[in-house]
Amino acid sequence: MHCMMTDAGPATLDILDPAFRVSSPQTAEAARRCWCAQTPLGIAVLRYDDCQALLKDRRLRQVGVDHLRAQGVSAGPLFEMWRRFLLNVEGPGRDRLRRLLAPAFTVAAVNRLRPRMREIVHGLIDRFAADGACEFMSAFADHYPPRVMAELIGLPEAEHEQFVAWGKALASIIGYQVPQHLTEIEAALAGLYESIDRIVDERRQDPQQDLVTTLVHALDGDHGELDSEELRANVAGLVLAGQDSTRGQLGLALEIFARHPEQWARLASQPALAENATEEVLRANGVAPIVWRVATEDLEYRGTPIAAGTRLWLMVAAAHDEAAVFGDTRFNIEADRPAQLSFGLGPHFCLGAQLSRVELREALPILAQRLPGLGLAGEPVHRSQLAGFVGPEALPIRFTAAR
Repeated sequence: MHCMMTDAGPATLDILDPAFRVSSPQTAEAARRCWCAQTPLGIAVLRYDDCQALLKDRRLRQVGVDHLRAQGVSAGPLFEMWRRFLLNVEGPGRDRLRRLLAPAFTVAAVNRLRPRMREIVHGLIDRFAADGACEFMSAFADHYPPRVMAELIGLPEAEHEQFVAWGKALASIIGYQVPQHLTEIEAALAGLYESIDRIVDERRQDPQQDLVTTLVHALDGDHGELDSEELRANVAGLVLAGQDSTRGQLGLALEIFARHPEQWARLASQPALAENATEEVLRANGVAPIVWRVATEDLEYRGTPIAAGTRLWLMVAAAHDEAAVFGDTRFNIEADRPAQLSFGLGPHFCLGAQLSRVELREALPILAQRLPGLGLAGEPVHRSQLAGFVGPEALPIRFTAAR
């Protein structure tokens, strides 16, 4: 690796160490030393401008099914679902799927869900507001994003909790313990597929304003824009993506606000800060501290030759802490910042970015107003940094109980 910044050359980061954190003094020192670092699994990219440039670079692709193959999973229901999901499709196939799915995630489509989001938020808080404490993930974060996604997709309300359970099982796909969870994942996938097939048949008879109806039209239309396996895979993938990422981000938001109570009080008194607060949470404590990419061809970047097949670990959490870009990087919901990179850029910009942002913008000010005096009631239990989407598995909080 070539680095113009120092004679010492790039540092080495052991990202396989369970104690590794992107937001750590070790990573910050590596970023000061060079734009990149060596890892056991490829090149770590550490700075904002470089992460931004490489996210846009069409010579890089998503990791896709390589992630499963590296763990010994190269066939079977999970492999087939993962290779058909929009996240992992490249080229014309990606453009076709994105065109079919995108209308469900437009600003107008997402804004129609805002009243329902507020209703769900208040309903969940009602269950624990008088208690003065709760385990936030199981009390709130496990339920809010899946219910919103279920509304968007068109999943029956009576089955929401079953879809939550399936989504939690599917979340193991993102991490590095897929073989250990394969039986559980494939059982969830089988249940999900059976339910999707039934809902597809129902929408043929009784169309609704939801994503499944849109996909049924593409499936049954004259142009054959979609096949049944693609429909199943992408609805299943959205159940996972729409549930797990925003769930983790909500937990990370509450955790950082609990450590900055003055910011929580400010959001409660100024709910118009919700949009800025959401972007600052995504920057300072984002659910995707690392974005994975793979080189599709031999290339050179900043004097460093990168062979085809090399994995790049774009450490956006390190980039988000770069003082040369963001100034004072301490958590501040009133700060005016450059754009954060948590949703990616370029051809793989997150399709659900607008939905996730609006879910957070609606939930955070309501939570701030209804849970004053927020603090941690114990240490959070976190996922591994290599789990794709990070965040707390358990987040005990305390607050002033509602009368």
